[in-house]
Amino acid sequence: MEIALHRVDLLNAASMAPGTLCILPVGKKKGQKVVIGDDSGVLQVLYMKKGEVLTEWKSPELGREITSVCLQWGKDRVFLGCGQSIHGFTRKGKEFVKMKTNLTETINHLFVDDQTIWTGGEFIMNMYENCKDSGSVMIKDRINDLTCGPILQGEMLSSVLACQDKFLRVYQGEKLFHEFSVEGSGTALGWYGSVPERASEPRHMMYGTEQGNVGVCTVDANSMRKVCSVTDKQARPGMGSARRRARVCRLHSADISKGGVDDVLVGRDDGSFEVWSLGEALQGRAEDMPPTLLFETCLKESIRSLDSGNVTGGEHNEVVMTTYGGKVLVFTPDGAAEDPTGTEIGQQEDQGPATGLAGMPVGKAPKKVLSTTEDQKVKQEKERRYKSLENEVKSLRFQLQNQKDMYHKLSSENIAVQSTTKVTHRFHLNSEEACYVLTVESQAPLEMISLRADVDVDLLDFDGMGAILSRSKGDPASPLLATYRMQDPGSRFQIKLRTVEGLSGSISCFVLPQTNPKIAHLVNLPVKPLSLHEKVTMPVSGPMNELKLSGQFTVVDMHQWLALCVNELPSRPTDDDMTICYKSTFVGTVLHGRYSKGSAVFRSDSIMTISVIKDIVTREATSRKIQLSMNVDVKDETFPRFLELMHPKLQFQHALTQQIRLVEPLKEIELQEGDTKFLAPELRQVLEHAVDIQQQFELQPQRLAFLHNIVTSAYRHKWRLRGHQSVDPRVKDLQKLLENYSMEEVSIFFGEPID
Repeated sequence: MEIALHRVDLLNAASMAPGTLCILPVGKKKGQKVVIGDDSGVLQVLYMKKGEVLTEWKSPELGREITSVCLQWGKDRVFLGCGQSIHGFTRKGKEFVKMKTNLTETINHLFVDDQTIWTGGEFIMNMYENCKDSGSVMIKDRINDLTCGPILQGEMLSSVLACQDKFLRVYQGEKLFHEFSVEGSGTALGWYGSVPERASEPRHMMYGTEQGNVGVCTVDANSMRKVCSVTDKQARPGMGSARRRARVCRLHSADISKGGVDDVLVGRDDGSFEVWSLGEALQGRAEDMPPTLLFETCLKESIRSLDSGNVTGGEHNEVVMTTYGGKVLVFTPDGAAEDPTGTEIGQQEDQGPATGLAGMPVGKAPKKVLSTTEDQKVKQEKERRYKSLENEVKSLRFQLQNQKDMYHKLSSENIAVQSTTKVTHRFHLNSEEACYVLTVESQAPLEMISLRADVDVDLLDFDGMGAILSRSKGDPASPLLATYRMQDPGSRFQIKLRTVEGLSGSISCFVLPQTNPKIAHLVNLPVKPLSLHEKVTMPVSGPMNELKLSGQFTVVDMHQWLALCVNELPSRPTDDDMTICYKSTFVGTVLHGRYSKGSAVFRSDSIMTISVIKDIVTREATSRKIQLSMNVDVKDETFPRFLELMHPKLQFQHALTQQIRLVEPLKEIELQEGDTKFLAPELRQVLEHAVDIQQQFELQPQRLAFLHNIVTSAYRHKWRLRGHQSVDPRVKDLQKLLENYSMEEVSIFFGEPID
């Protein structure tokens, strides 16, 4: 079953941070009011009356961007986080509390109970009792979302955190009670259904991940247990095979479809908004009736906040959301919302709700037949509103022209102008495809993006990008020089790229929005030597190369040195004895490390990983004049395993070379013969996929060189760690073997000693 939701635009505000929207409880009138805070530092309350959007009140400018907005638990008072300060407002707009904290981190997450306030920064959760500091917790990894609820017995609510290290954590005060592993980095949390006021039976919690998964788990005082998955990979119309959905930004539950149970509302980083019905998944019968997608649309900019309520004044539960660019939108099942002037919504409000036999509102009441006089009044009202909108547009154009004239006067005097367009970016590792995804988002439409890197970077294909790529020949100082010119209007840009491990440097991204004057925004992206490694929790087995270090260093020193090698490390160590585990998303090798004060041991089945850590730690210790004692144990047994992991990739690229040689002759045979059924199945398959093969081959020289470089680097590191500084003659022989690839011959070559 699918549902139809109609979009209503309430407001275009400044850019918004995640979690800066809430809906006030029902007051004297049935229409609920929307509270939003934006980057201008202003909190405002909106409502709809007769189809028109009105502002009830605005706060004065608070001096900083508003980073979080929430309602007090069970009440109608509004609290917000602004920098390191917390402000509280009554329903009528009176500021009744202002608290300046001693935090060093920005308040990104906020939850307020009767007397207790929870704040979440980047790594630290703080608690305040009656506006006084009552405790804090240093979390093991970055906090991506925070909420609270009655889970454990006691007067104090429990806090639930979604963390970057793929765990959900439950705290009662400062004490950790549950650590629940999920499919990826936790990015969003939400209760499914209404949350009871007291801890009693297990309740359902929704969570979203970086990889696009949405799951539901039960949580109580004793344990956390997964119940079902709502979304995973989904095939989309016109998108070919199943594709991974984008990062989950917000989660909410509400009965939008009027089925008697709550639906799951999902807002994603690529602007996708989805409504899912759980079916019988919560009862453990997902196979009989799995979760189904009821509604989906894409807004082409990331969704920042989600909530639900009755905003337009009808008889429907509606979805309210905000986007990165500052749009405040309502999605309603009410068909009257199709009128862009809002006249039909206002008319429906005047008529009152349609009722059924029991006096209850009817979801899909038949449209009232209007008399000639009423129909004429509706047409006149639509025309009046349309003219009012036209006059408003003319006024805005006049103001815009005045601002342009003022700028031209200033520009003649060469006065620098500060950009008013906000640009943000995300640069994260896609573990499934072993590549990085760079996402750039701007308030204004994008015109051009240029990339420059001082390390080798392989630009990959990305469907639906809507841009023309122009590449320039680089030099050793700048191997990557590329420019994307946008063809389709849009404020969001995404590209996939793959870095080369073993090299450290940076990527400079110059973003040029379509604004006047032209101002470019510079985004710097660090590239670490082990950039394609992701943090995992898995046992380490089999033969491993080993690096042992000892010396006068602290656990903080070693932690800082490792942070130069890998991503996803907390800003500071969380224990005196630290353990890390990483896996290469491209090759599949693992890295296990354990370090404490004066001692560190690293084990990996990749000799390159061991060599990189050794070089970085040695360089940093030398610069700080810290003496180190180190021992490297190179295991010959690790190289057959390494070559076995590389074999499928090398085999595919070399097979591509053979296939491309057959494409043109096979096309000529097809042209002359017409029927190709007499060809062998392998040849027919090459002919059917000729276009894909040719597209892959255009990138093949780069991909093949990329793979060959990994194998030759492993060979160099093997002998360098055994005391041989130069093996160039042997490397040339290895390159010849790789050009005529045979796994057996390469394995034998790796096992041969150097004379």
